[in-house]
Amino acid sequence: MRIDLPAYLPDQSINSGVITIAENVYRAADGYRPVGSFLSNSTALPAPFNGGGAFISTTGTSYLLAGTTETLSRYSAGGWVDLLTGLTVANRWSFVQFGDFVIAANGGDTQAVDLNAGTAADLTGAPSFAAVNVVGDYVVGTQANGDILLVQWSAYNDHTEWTPGENQSGFQPMLTGGEIMGLAGGEFGVILQRGRLVRMSRTGSADAPFQFDEITPNVGCASKGSVCQHGRSVFFLSDRGFMACEDGQLPVPIGNEKVDRDFQSQVPRDEWHRIHSAVDPRRTLVSWALPGNPGKEWIYNWTLQEWSTAAYRVDGIFSGFTSSTDTDNTGITNTDADPELTVDDPRFSGGAPRLFAVQDGQIGTLEGPPLAARINLGFVEFSKDRVSRLRSFRPVGDLTAASCILDCRQRLGDAENLRTTGSLRDSGIMPVRASGKYVATRLSIPAAHQWSYIRAFEYELESGGTR
Repeated sequence: MRIDLPAYLPDQSINSGVITIAENVYRAADGYRPVGSFLSNSTALPAPFNGGGAFISTTGTSYLLAGTTETLSRYSAGGWVDLLTGLTVANRWSFVQFGDFVIAANGGDTQAVDLNAGTAADLTGAPSFAAVNVVGDYVVGTQANGDILLVQWSAYNDHTEWTPGENQSGFQPMLTGGEIMGLAGGEFGVILQRGRLVRMSRTGSADAPFQFDEITPNVGCASKGSVCQHGRSVFFLSDRGFMACEDGQLPVPIGNEKVDRDFQSQVPRDEWHRIHSAVDPRRTLVSWALPGNPGKEWIYNWTLQEWSTAAYRVDGIFSGFTSSTDTDNTGITNTDADPELTVDDPRFSGGAPRLFAVQDGQIGTLEGPPLAARINLGFVEFSKDRVSRLRSFRPVGDLTAASCILDCRQRLGDAENLRTTGSLRDSGIMPVRASGKYVATRLSIPAAHQWSYIRAFEYELESGGTR
């Protein structure tokens, strides 16, 4: 009997025939694929990580920036160059690009990074902000000067002018809905408050360049770090669970009866402020990570609308692009040895989208050897009201190493009755002698084992009697 691997739905009952554990894998159209181990791309940051981002200047060069509790740093030639030092930063850094500048906010003085000059300085005249983004041709910030209800925007196409009334600069208090938790940008803005969502739309009027329309008064954002965006889609964590807001319309639940209850049972609400979120556009994944050793990551494939998890040591995650690499950092000392190799070779330029992770202060990607993976299938009744006698088990995929335990019970409420299969043979089968009416499967794949997919479980069995 073959069972194509179903969705990871830990909120379902144990006998629903769903995946109950999907750890260190992500969902793909042909089953599940491995999450790689951490592969460092940098030296350690000078202080604890507190936010990051990657940006491409008009010259085509990409820059990797990281904010810590004490510095704002840029990655260059294999190490970190401090742009600002001596800071005291308690809040998460927020970054947004505006032309050849990156506006950086952390609840203190707002900073502007000149990408071409490689310098950073206070953005004169700008309020302090908790978060920043770009809506149309305006830089927009939340919690201006510490007012948790205030949104303020710059002058038209000018990030240096912040005087209200000058060249369309202005502000808007959000008098209902509670604290502003986050801001999404683009053609229009989405303001995420504690108790509601508001759409920020351009009007075309110089006197009042924006109008504010309530999207919903019933759903708000419960974690500032949970807000992330891909295109016109905004993902966040609410009191009800994980949500997605598409095109500034009503938010839809993406974790309801899937992972929400499981997540809330593992992460108490007083820990939600520690969450980091990021998008991996190459794989159409959005992740929410709780730092720790190990930390826990919840991974959502928005194309397939399905979930998985990961567990590894992590300080935080963020979306970006690969950092520019110069020939001083490649180990290549003589480009004349290869007549087709030049300093502007694509191998030495950044810009490829990545999801970055931070481990022990080092920035890297999850592209090393696969992490140890677990895939558990809940109880299945192979033959209704009859005992199934199992002879072998086969994971359908390109694995060559795995271990498996079957929990075989007569009644779902019985104690565990575990049977360990034999090792994975050259034929792909794992022999076992086991029997039960209800059978749950626990597959483990060792760390560093090279594999790329698993799509089904196959069982060799025969039906027996009723007991």
